[in-house]
Amino acid sequence: MPAAARPSPRRWDAPRPLRPGQCSRGIRPYIERAFTAEHVTIDFAGFSGETLHGVIQEPLDSIRVGHAKPRSLAIRLLLPDTTRPMVLPCRADDHADEPAFRERAHQLTTRHARAIIDTVQGLTDLGLIENATTQIRVHPCVPLFKLYILNNCEAFFGFYPIARHNVQLPAGPQAMYDLMGKDALVFRHAADRGQPGDAPWIEQARSWFDAMWQTMSYEPAG
Repeated sequence: MPAAARPSPRRWDAPRPLRPGQCSRGIRPYIERAFTAEHVTIDFAGFSGETLHGVIQEPLDSIRVGHAKPRSLAIRLLLPDTTRPMVLPCRADDHADEPAFRERAHQLTTRHARAIIDTVQGLTDLGLIENATTQIRVHPCVPLFKLYILNNCEAFFGFYPIARHNVQLPAGPQAMYDLMGKDALVFRHAADRGQPGDAPWIEQARSWFDAMWQTMSYEPAG
C-alpha cells in the first residue's frame, strides 16, 4: 500500500529587503506613498536621521507645490544622546568613548534634525498644512538599528553594520568602530501584504517606540 503523501510545509514570504547601500533610494517611494494619506505619521529611531532627512525632502516639497495635501503631519525622531559617553561608536584600540567623534556626530545629527524641523515649520507658516509637528527626543542607549514606522501600518527595520575605519579628528587620525547606516539592509513589514506576521510585528515596533519615547528618552540639551 503506497504511503500517503506528506503535505508540503507551509511557506511564508519573507519581508522584502531593500538593497544594502541604497537604503535612501529604496525606502523613498514608501515615504512618498505615506504622504498620500490624510493624516501622516512618521516615527524614526536610529543614529543620526541622515537617511530620513534625505528621503523626506521630496514629499515635503510635494506639499509645498500642492501635489500632496495631508491635513496633518506628525514626525517623531528618537536619537541617541551624543552629548554623553557612548559604548558605540568607540575607539577601535581600547573600545573607549571618543569625545571628538561624538562631537562630530552631534553636529551631524543636529544639522539633519534641524533641517527637518525648519522645513515642516515652513509649511505650517505658509498655511499649507493644518497641523504639523516635529518632535525630537534623545536616549542614552546604543543605536544598534534603524526603524521607520509609517502611518502606523508599515515599518522598515535594519541593523547597523559595525565597521572599523580611520577617522580624521582634530588630534589626528583615529581608528574607530562605527555604525554604517548607509550599508544597512532594511526589511519591510506592511499590514496590507497579507502576511500573518506583519501586523503583530508592526504593533510590537510601535509599542517599543512608544515605551522608549515615554520612559528612556528626554528632550535634547540646547
